Amino acid sequence: MSTIKDVAKLAGVSIATVSNYLNQTKPVSKELSKKIQYAVSELHYSQNQNAKTLKTKLGTDIGIVLPSLNDSYYVQLFQGIKTFFQNTDYYMNLAFSEDIPEFEDNIVHNLLKKQICGLILVSCQPDNWKFYYDNFTSQDIPLVLIDRNIHSLDTNFVSFDNRVLLRDMVDSLLENGYHDIYLMSGPRKFVCEADCIRGFCDSYKNHGLDPSDKFLIKTDMSKEDAFRKTTKLIRALMPDAIVTTSESLAAGIIEGITILGYTIENIPVFTLGEEHWNLHTHSFASSSAVRPAMKLGQLASKLLMEQLQSPLTKETERIILSGRRLSSIPNRSPANSKAHFLEKKSLPSQSIRVLMLDTPQVHSILGLLRNFKNRTGITADVTILPHHRLYETILEKHQSDKETPYDVIMYDIPWMPSLAAEHILEDITDEMNSLDTGIFLQNSLKYYSVFNGRYYGIPFMYAPQIFYYRKDLFEDSVLKGEYERENNISLRPPVTLKEFNTIADFFTNKTSAIKYGMSIPTAYSECLTPEIYMRLRSFGGSLFDSSGQVCLDSEQSLKAYINFIRSIQSAKPDYRIATDTSAVQDFLSGETAMLISYPSFLTDVTDLRKSSMIGSIGYHLIPGHSPLLGGWSLGISSHSKHKDTAFQFLKWTCDEQVANYFTLLGGQPAINSVYTNDELTELYPWLPLYHSIYKYTKPTIPPKLSNNRVVPQYEIDEIVCKWIYKLLETKLEVQEALLNTHQELSQLVEKYLQK
Repeated sequence: MSTIKDVAKLAGVSIATVSNYLNQTKPVSKELSKKIQYAVSELHYSQNQNAKTLKTKLGTDIGIVLPSLNDSYYVQLFQGIKTFFQNTDYYMNLAFSEDIPEFEDNIVHNLLKKQICGLILVSCQPDNWKFYYDNFTSQDIPLVLIDRNIHSLDTNFVSFDNRVLLRDMVDSLLENGYHDIYLMSGPRKFVCEADCIRGFCDSYKNHGLDPSDKFLIKTDMSKEDAFRKTTKLIRALMPDAIVTTSESLAAGIIEGITILGYTIENIPVFTLGEEHWNLHTHSFASSSAVRPAMKLGQLASKLLMEQLQSPLTKETERIILSGRRLSSIPNRSPANSKAHFLEKKSLPSQSIRVLMLDTPQVHSILGLLRNFKNRTGITADVTILPHHRLYETILEKHQSDKETPYDVIMYDIPWMPSLAAEHILEDITDEMNSLDTGIFLQNSLKYYSVFNGRYYGIPFMYAPQIFYYRKDLFEDSVLKGEYERENNISLRPPVTLKEFNTIADFFTNKTSAIKYGMSIPTAYSECLTPEIYMRLRSFGGSLFDSSGQVCLDSEQSLKAYINFIRSIQSAKPDYRIATDTSAVQDFLSGETAMLISYPSFLTDVTDLRKSSMIGSIGYHLIPGHSPLLGGWSLGISSHSKHKDTAFQFLKWTCDEQVANYFTLLGGQPAINSVYTNDELTELYPWLPLYHSIYKYTKPTIPPKLSNNRVVPQYEIDEIVCKWIYKLLETKLEVQEALLNTHQELSQLVEKYLQK
């Protein structure tokens, strides 16, 4: 690459003369100018813009920070900005905050390092006035805010009169016979969203109505959250109409309405939108208020340019543009009302009874049951029970001749062998021919579905053990130094279970950065046994050998038990009452530094996404590299009188599109495509890890004995936990607990051999 020195040499002039010519800092004669221009062209010389900026302090970089480009409103805003600046000498630096304050801070810091000369910003930090005052206002660096004002900051602000637009829209709805109108908006902390809420309330008050908070639904401003909130809303009641503040939210709302079998004729959706020439194909909403977003982007750019040209004299401005409602709102009539729709759809239908686990993921899929009914004409009557009652109820209903049996049964993976062996589950091998088994995680059917070469269910919920940790602690330079001096090894996600205990001891006993290294849930057998079985697998121990004989009394098992006791010593002291749910809460609330758990217990996907994206929560393969495969399947009761109908329910739950919806609602289906879907993995960055860990996982499977009897897993768990609890009460030594467990398990096996 040619330098200014090369140009000076070819032109036969000094470097200073070349610099004067290029930067127009001093006059250069016509003759010398020709020579320099010839040399520049001949050598294809290009000035180093960064060096020029640093030297002259007159930058040409402007920063543009938007929440994302997933909303057409922001696409239009940027098009307006681009149109204004594309034929100028200014260079646009575009970045996206994802509405995460830490992202916004990092972006703006990097832009300041680049010595931007001005910034156009849609901020997610309305209270962070001091940062922007210190770095922009007080430094005379022009700043233009769009839509979201920063409180107590004197700077340029442009937006639309969203309050009036929303008020007029709701006025029209109320005047045309709509009553139960719901507003779905973003957080009130953003001025533009707060204005929409005020406009909604203004309209209700103007019509003598109470704008109850129940009509106001807050989202995180993503279409996915709007989808989740819509399915929840419609499951509880039927609105006359839904009003929202953006096309992106409208897309999520309409997706939720559609998947539940309704249309925008039954539940109209009205939104604040943008100005497009293709009105009828751009938006699927019933009607929209039109805001010329490109014009707003151009206006923001114009204000920035004026301040760039006159930074010391140009006063800041606050400009609010008007929008307009483009299309009329239809009268609410019986032809398009929800009542008419329900009457039209009230056809005779079949019904099945379904027994499922009481878990947030199951509650989520219950919101999609209308989709099942619309597709098949079958009504699913679902009963949900806690884990410890579910297995008992399955057995009770199978043994009872008086009660109507459940048609579909949700079962834990370890239960399948005994449920199949006792003919409680129906053999569905022939029916599986109608299902594409290639959609499931590779070879998962052998764990979730197959016993003695026959199918007894389909995978429903995939749950591998995952190691979660506080990245902010693990990457803290002071803590890293303290840990390395203490243990002569770097602080990192632990590779072994011994290292796991060492890190837990460090956080619990040797630093005040956090209260505890971890929580250990032992409140009941369902949360205690994974702690034991995971350690047994890691150290090479086992409860039973391949022939079904007890083999717990071994050196490997002793190491596993000792490791567990050492974990307890470094854990939060409430372990005897701690559950999986409370352990997760301890971690998310900042009480503990590490967590080994199943994804199904981390139900707040929004918080987990934000925490993982800003670096405060990391996730990794568990220490010891032997995660248990937890999970649930759906099977059909052998006593069901509606087996064909029940199998349609099983097929519906593993439909790939339903699996995508289930994932958006917080579930982890065992469908392979979910973990390779680009949009889903961008939304939930941990999905690829959950997928890659599958190859390391293995479920707890009860032994099948020489007489083909299967020892029920719950009886095994009871014995293991009985002696672990005695061990925790310090009533016996580890070796004694191990030996007693081994002997009692042997007696249990003998009992089933004699049956």
